[in-house]
Amino acid sequence: MNSAQRMQKRVLVTGSGRGIGAAIARRFAQEGARILLTARSQAELDGTRAELIRLTPDVRTLPLDLLLPGSAGRIVDEVAAAWGGLDVLVTNAGAAPQGGFLDLPDEAWPDGFALKMFANLRVVRHAWPLLQAASGHLVMIGGGTARTPDHRLSLVSAVNGGIAALAKSIAEQGILDGVHVNLVQPGMVNTGRRRGLFQKWADREGIGVPEMIQRVVQQSRITRLGEPADIAEVVAFLCTEQSRWVQGALIDVDGGQNKSV
Repeated sequence: MNSAQRMQKRVLVTGSGRGIGAAIARRFAQEGARILLTARSQAELDGTRAELIRLTPDVRTLPLDLLLPGSAGRIVDEVAAAWGGLDVLVTNAGAAPQGGFLDLPDEAWPDGFALKMFANLRVVRHAWPLLQAASGHLVMIGGGTARTPDHRLSLVSAVNGGIAALAKSIAEQGILDGVHVNLVQPGMVNTGRRRGLFQKWADREGIGVPEMIQRVVQQSRITRLGEPADIAEVVAFLCTEQSRWVQGALIDVDGGQNKSV
């Protein structure tokens, strides 16, 4: 391994085929990092890789379902075999079913926690020795409903609240082991999933999606709808040496939606 390779960050982003995960991977690619993309869809991964390979020469893909036994270990083994270590892990995979607690069936609840919380946790646990060896960075992606639960998003709110508590616990272990750990909680970000939610709400109200977005922005008293790149910039900062004293923070990136002190 030459000196240039040693300076390149070795980055793993779960759920990086599209949306926020792809934007985070793109931001690291702009720094020339070595990146492993993983998601269920090979087509999405291929599309993201085709874009990123123009920015950095080492972009790998691994299509798999993190819910399957052994998936977390397989991802980490891939990283270890390719680069011999890991500097940055971003856990972004997963989304819980949308709906209020009166609407969601019983089976939706364990399914909602299974990917976004438990599957990502398994990746963290498997990757921990590599992060410890590299004095690496872990950024977990939660959601703003951890602080501002929504009656229309009961399961989403519960999962994000659990991830917030889990991140604090992992960060404390990080102090002992020299791993830099923080949580980013996005607000309303312009992703395909969010647009689908706006479409659902707009149909219910009998209005267009642009009008619904404007209404939600005004009602939430935020500056604007977020973009995936807004989240990626904060994640990139949290994976620098300059941010090392930020440990175990729950960072809202939401245009001012969370008004709590």
